Amino acid sequence: MPGLDDLRKAVGRLLKRSGPYEAIVKEYIRDIQRALISADVNVRLVFDITKRIRERALKEQPPPGVSRREWLVKVTYDELVKLFGGDDEPEVKPPYTPYVIMMVGVQGSGKTTTAGKLAKFYRSMGYKVGVVAADTYRPGAYEQLRQLADRVGAMFYGEPDSKDPVSIARRGVEELKKRRADIIIVDTAGRHGYGEEEALLKEMQ
Repeated sequence: MPGLDDLRKAVGRLLKRSGPYEAIVKEYIRDIQRALISADVNVRLVFDITKRIRERALKEQPPPGVSRREWLVKVTYDELVKLFGGDDEPEVKPPYTPYVIMMVGVQGSGKTTTAGKLAKFYRSMGYKVGVVAADTYRPGAYEQLRQLADRVGAMFYGEPDSKDPVSIARRGVEELKKRRADIIIVDTAGRHGYGEEEALLKEMQ
């Protein structure tokens, strides 16, 4: 993941930099901002979190035996944990069944792979899971999802000869409901995100 790699590099540069601490913090904050923005984190959130990191780094004193740079790394970790939901366990149980999950995102973001991982996860929790192959654009998407479903023991629905993703999704959800699936995961086609937003949103609706 580019964003995560950039964060690691930022920490590595922090630990190697020399000079006044305030200048080191300033450069480090810039590196963190670039890393988070490259990972598509909301710009306002990026500036909020880096503002808190900067303030804590310059105002708080590290515990005995901990260097200021090590403390800065710890502060960064604490603030990132808050950004991504804190230490609370996320609620992963569906509020009701059958429950439908639709995979949405740009091309290459890993929707099909994630659909397979979700199917495996919910199967391990004892749920009856079905997946719908509604990606009619990417070559191999149908077969990839079918193999993932077979591998994790999930039910599968797809129409390899159809080019209508909306109809496939509707029929797939209805069919898997009839087969008493607890959780239905619908895999959809990705978009580039440039000039296709309106078409993507319309299709998702």
